[in-house]
Amino acid sequence: MFKGIGIQAQYTYLALDLFCILGPLLLSFDKRVAFFRLWKHWLIATLPISIFYLIWDVIFTKNGIWSFNSDYLIGLEWSQLPLEEWMFFLVVPYASVFIYECLIQYFPAFNTRIKRETLAWQLLAIAAFTMAIWNFQQWYTFVTFGLLGLCLALLQFSRLRLKSLLIAWLICLIPMAMVNGVLTSLPVVIYNNSENLSFRLGSIPFEDFFYHLLYMAAILGLYESQLKRQEF
Repeated sequence: MFKGIGIQAQYTYLALDLFCILGPLLLSFDKRVAFFRLWKHWLIATLPISIFYLIWDVIFTKNGIWSFNSDYLIGLEWSQLPLEEWMFFLVVPYASVFIYECLIQYFPAFNTRIKRETLAWQLLAIAAFTMAIWNFQQWYTFVTFGLLGLCLALLQFSRLRLKSLLIAWLICLIPMAMVNGVLTSLPVVIYNNSENLSFRLGSIPFEDFFYHLLYMAAILGLYESQLKRQEF
């Protein structure tokens, strides 16, 4: 796949990181969205969640729940995580929050759906807790769905209402499926199937889609709280 466009194998993951960030970064200076003006709020929201995710990543890597294929990496790593994985936890939240902001600015009608989305999030929180309890022996499944249920429950109990989160997540699944499809089909990231449901959509583990939702919801919760404080 990458040989056809002149990319050597060891630059595969790096190229995917650049693919994720390039478009959103260039479009951040669009006059209507002007996302560059919100970089401070994005960074404050992203850093604590990404640090948590990196700790989670290190623990799971050291315990063999997933691993990385050195054939597709440039060879720089820290705490058993390749440089490209560290970059991943900056480029993915940047692209995700950018898409969220674009929806708010270009499609404000979606914001009126917040109340109608509430029931969906409540049901998903219950389903996530159920999935975690039912699969407590599979660490990736248990941790992902347990934390997702907790995050959604906290958002419901708070006064914070995320605008267009459901739509933003569904849109983000398109580039996420493209990138993860490459990462898991080559594979760049190798999953230990004894620690997940062993159910995949294409080559992507089912848990990955909700791992991403948890990441988005947690970051956007902090992001919106930052914007709300600015209003006062």
